[in-house]
Amino acid sequence: MDALLHECAQQGVRVRWGHLPGDMAGCYDHSQSTIWLRAGDPEWVSVPALMHEIEHAWRGDDGHQSDAVEARIDLAVARRLVSIDVLEEAETEVGPWPGAIAEELDVPVWVIQTLQATLTPWD
Repeated sequence: MDALLHECAQQGVRVRWGHLPGDMAGCYDHSQSTIWLRAGDPEWVSVPALMHEIEHAWRGDDGHQSDAVEARIDLAVARRLVSIDVLEEAETEVGPWPGAIAEELDVPVWVIQTLQATLTPWD
């Protein structure tokens, strides 16, 4: 987390914590160059959310993007967090269930679901 916060500071992007609507873990306010993260979330939730919002900041996105853009960002984040080798080891350890793997690796379920959705039987 500290390295990500430092990266943001170096690029002039502020990171703040507060109440966010619904189940949002984070959002990027382009007009204020500010990433908002949901207050009270543990790091295993906040780190992937921050990584996702950093991608929006670097892209200069303003507001929620198309499903295709959001999916590409999710995949980029998931690949940075969990390698295929680590995913395979966790699947061997706990089975193919995304929730069990996510718990084993201390990442949100969406990270595992995103990775599993891109794999073929030959990966």
